[in-house]
Amino acid sequence: MRSKTQRIADMAIFVALGVVLNLCSFPSFGTYLGRISLVYLFCYLSGFILGPWQGFAVAFIADLIPGLVFPQGPYSVIIGLSNAVMAMIAGLFNRYTSWKTIYKLLATMGACFVVCTLGLTALGETTSIFIIPIGDYEAASLYSLYPYTLAKVVIGEGWGVSEPYLQMMLSKMISQPLWIVLNGLLTYLVYGRLTSLLEKSGYIKPRKKEPSDGEKARPAV
Repeated sequence: MRSKTQRIADMAIFVALGVVLNLCSFPSFGTYLGRISLVYLFCYLSGFILGPWQGFAVAFIADLIPGLVFPQGPYSVIIGLSNAVMAMIAGLFNRYTSWKTIYKLLATMGACFVVCTLGLTALGETTSIFIIPIGDYEAASLYSLYPYTLAKVVIGEGWGVSEPYLQMMLSKMISQPLWIVLNGLLTYLVYGRLTSLLEKSGYIKPRKKEPSDGEKARPAV
């Protein structure tokens, strides 16, 4: 297993990677499809590789730094917590289940979608609680600052849903599955490529080798 010094270095590297990926999100090609982002990929990999608790810390810090140093609006602590919980869920499934990687990832994606995307993130975007004003950004909530076209226009005005949180939750049910699936696919490909290296480096436990057909058929002596 990795030493304490190595684990601290690993966390620093992941924080730097997370900051870059957080800053690289940008509007998608569709008006109602949200932002193109690899934050899901980062959170899944942080949990899978570093484990639930280090992944939690890394994902939170990687969201906090760009939010405070390179602000694009007021910072929501709840959204940072959502990313952290996402990494923690990934780490828990990877560490404490014996399922195949694809099943761990699917379970992670489903749980994170419900708990984090529809729960914490939607709440963080629509509530004024735990909002840190930065510079000229002093809006009561992110919902009051940004247009959120799908939530406000289609679901709010078109569907007649007046509660901002419900608007945001329903809009994420429409817009986020595409990005979650794409991030999940990238996670599976990247993690699969890195598995052997991660085992050799002590990040994850070596997989148990299945006996071959000849070994299964060989009688015990």
